Formats: sequence, C-alpha cells, structure tokens
Amino acid sequence: MILLCDEDIGTGVPKALTLVGRDARSLVELGWGGKPDVYWLAEAGRLGWLVFSSNKKMLRVPSERAVIQKERVGIVFLTNGEEHLATQLWLLLVKWPWLEDIDCLLPRPFAKFLSPNGRVSDSYRNLKL
Repeated sequence: MILLCDEDIGTGVPKALTLVGRDARSLVELGWGGKPDVYWLAEAGRLGWLVFSSNKKMLRVPSERAVIQKERVGIVFLTNGEEHLATQLWLLLVKWPWLEDIDCLLPRPFAKFLSPNGRVSDSYRNLKL
C-alpha cells in the first residue's frame, strides 16, 4: 500500500512514515505540489494509491468528486485538520493495519472519515461519497 498525503497534510507526515518503514508519499515529493486536485486525484486513482487528506471540500466540488468516482479513488479524510504532526503520525501508525485492509478489501471508489480519537465513519457532517 502506498499512502499519498496531499498538501493539506504536508510533507512531514509522509517523511516520518517512510522513516518507520511505511510507504507514503507527498504531492511535493512527486512534483505534484500546486497542481489542481483533479490532476493528482486522477493520478492517485490510476496508480491505485490510497489518499490521505483533511480537505473534505473535494466531496463538494463537482469536478473533484467526479474524478474521485471516475478514477476509483480510495480516500481517507482526517476530520480535524489541525492536529500536530506527532498526533497525525500516531493516528496513522495505530490505524495502519486498518488502512491496509481498506486499501485492498474495499471496492473503490470510497471515502472514509478518521477522527483524532481513531473513530472511523462513512460520513462526516452530511458529507459522504
């Protein structure tokens, strides 16, 4: 499994995950920083990478939502994007087995919502895929 962290997550989380043996990438590392969301979402879908983001607005923007569906993107949204790097890293490491499971077992496209306490849901404040 490759976890693709978008610009809202930044570069620190994927770098730290890589240091502890997890396969994670950032948009900046791939040269996709600053590209429109529709561009890198399509690439993530084609590559079969799992996306990690706090930008839940992607589900409200028609063109971005359409790409998520068309390119069969699996995406996990952090419900609160204000956690510190250490908190995000801890959360991802604790949930890593679950991330691997949904990456290979859930039919795509899908969107899951992960709260800072580790709770997972299929919707968040009336948002769902």
